[in-house]
Amino acid sequence: MARPLALSALLAALTANLAATAAAESPVEVREAERELAHRIEVVLPERDEPQSQFEAERIAEEAAARASAFLRSEGYYSSQVTPGADATPSAWIVVDAGPLFRFAAPKLDFEGAAPDLAVTAAAQNGLGAVRADAAARAADVLAAEAAALTALKEAGFADARVAKREVVVDHATNRATATFRFVTGERARLGAVRVAPERTIRPDLAQSMAPWTPGEQYTPDKLIQLRRNATSTGVFASASARLEETPNADGNRDVVLTLERLPPRTIELGVGYSSADGAGGDAEWTRRNASRRAETLTLGTTISEQQQSLRGELAYPHGGGIDRTVHYTVQAIREDAGPYDRDAVSAAWSIDAQPRRRFALSYGLSGSADFYSGAAGVENAYILSSFGDLRAETTDSRLDARKGHRLEGRVEPAVSFGDATVPFVRSTAEARIFETPDFAPRLTFAARAKGGWVTPIGGQGQNLPLDRLFYAGGGGSVRGYAYNTIFPEDVDRSTQPPGGRGLVEVSGEARARIGRQFGVAAFLDGGAAFNSLDQAADLKWGAGIGVRYDLGFAPLRFDIAAPLNPRPTDDSIAFYLSIGQAF
Repeated sequence: MARPLALSALLAALTANLAATAAAESPVEVREAERELAHRIEVVLPERDEPQSQFEAERIAEEAAARASAFLRSEGYYSSQVTPGADATPSAWIVVDAGPLFRFAAPKLDFEGAAPDLAVTAAAQNGLGAVRADAAARAADVLAAEAAALTALKEAGFADARVAKREVVVDHATNRATATFRFVTGERARLGAVRVAPERTIRPDLAQSMAPWTPGEQYTPDKLIQLRRNATSTGVFASASARLEETPNADGNRDVVLTLERLPPRTIELGVGYSSADGAGGDAEWTRRNASRRAETLTLGTTISEQQQSLRGELAYPHGGGIDRTVHYTVQAIREDAGPYDRDAVSAAWSIDAQPRRRFALSYGLSGSADFYSGAAGVENAYILSSFGDLRAETTDSRLDARKGHRLEGRVEPAVSFGDATVPFVRSTAEARIFETPDFAPRLTFAARAKGGWVTPIGGQGQNLPLDRLFYAGGGGSVRGYAYNTIFPEDVDRSTQPPGGRGLVEVSGEARARIGRQFGVAAFLDGGAAFNSLDQAADLKWGAGIGVRYDLGFAPLRFDIAAPLNPRPTDDSIAFYLSIGQAF
């Protein structure tokens, strides 16, 4: 005999099935069921105290029988019988006769109104794969298949597609369940202009430029999701939502309403850091957002530390160079005690920078600076015009605390230096970072980093290269245990030769273990060398240490203690570092 399985029964069965995700303990014994099935039934039985009377045992057994019966039906045992039992011991049990496992017949797909074309129908049919012929007739699979088919219709442009009447007929003569799915598709939607709510939040041309479509393109849900992401990635809005207008515009397209929730227009941020090798430092930034309704940010900042004092201003236009490409205008005045030399400079720069969320990105830009050096041999005055191209490929799961993936980056900077000497040169760097969290130890992450660099004068003398464009190693982001920029070639005449190296090699390895919800520990080994000839590249200075991490929610607070393994007379025996974010 065949009969329809009501939606309410399906939902009740699904509820019972979902309860299986949480293990429970029940005093009810499951009898006469195959061992694996009995265990699955035990998991879904409600947790109860041991009965204190036969009356309580009977009540608990009846409750367990109802739960087990719903679960068995949800798993495809539509002929199952579950009988409760109890005695005066008191103890409770259920006797399970599961009966045959029902299986699906081939599903049926119907459309109310005009049917979509064959390609869309095939896509919806593929979405019903969970209820393919001969699969176990699980109730959860019916709902999953229906959702998948509806998604396929929406992805084909039917924005208003909805579920109509669904019917599942269970035939006890053949032990088969036949599912019929019905959908109302409506008309295919084509996307129109972007309208912003509240009005005047951003300029209409900016809103339209963030849309990953041109008017007239077919609707897909992913395009609205991408629009929301493009809006929130500006850093100006706390949240964004997008919806289609119900009726088409004059062109037959359906406009999209982008609703934006603004962040505070002005913020002040403070940051501090300290290391015994590099000294203490602090940063302060004032930010003004969206003043001209172009989602721009104006940032004024200062850094005050033992090594550096600076004032800087930056104006950023998100998506100004295309989707996910931010245009930056930056000016800066800096005074720097870089270790082997002192530097005073003013600079201005323009760049188009790919946003960090892009997995494959190209950034480029131009800059000009006036640099004045003291405390070391080499040029004292340099006026530098430079450009750069930066290529990045990234699969990491987090920028500040990655646990899986890799980050590969290469940068080339053609430049020319005027002043005391005229030297065209090219400075290049490449860096790789790899992060791995093994499946067998999900709280342990291994991280590794390797970096190399080389600067080549195209004309002029190498000793006339600007001091800050040479390479140095040492410090919290380089080789921990050594002071900032104190690793450089030691075989040069410091009275006549600049201190930095033409080349750089850095390597780091770190094991990070998370303890509890917020704390972690780390052990690391760093190595680095700055050199003037390739035969010196293997002569690395090594530092090692341990650290503690505290999860702040957005990034870890890092405290590291490191010691130089190749100490020189001028090196401290130990150094410690306090900052936000992992070392790499």
